[in-house]
Amino acid sequence: MTEIERRIELLEQRAAERALIADLSTVTETRIRNAQLADELRLVVAQLRTLTSGDVHIV
Repeated sequence: MTEIERRIELLEQRAAERALIADLSTVTETRIRNAQLADELRLVVAQLRTLTSGDVHIV
């Protein structure tokens, strides 16, 4: 596993944790913010996977 793959997995884990916090929270603001963070992290993961799936080299 390359360093970028490891970091992508860590971002996925953080997104899942934020989504879980959002689901379990009883405070509306906390639910909303953690759901937003989870969505943003998933977007970053998708973008990184797109970049690393081709022959593109990240410098």
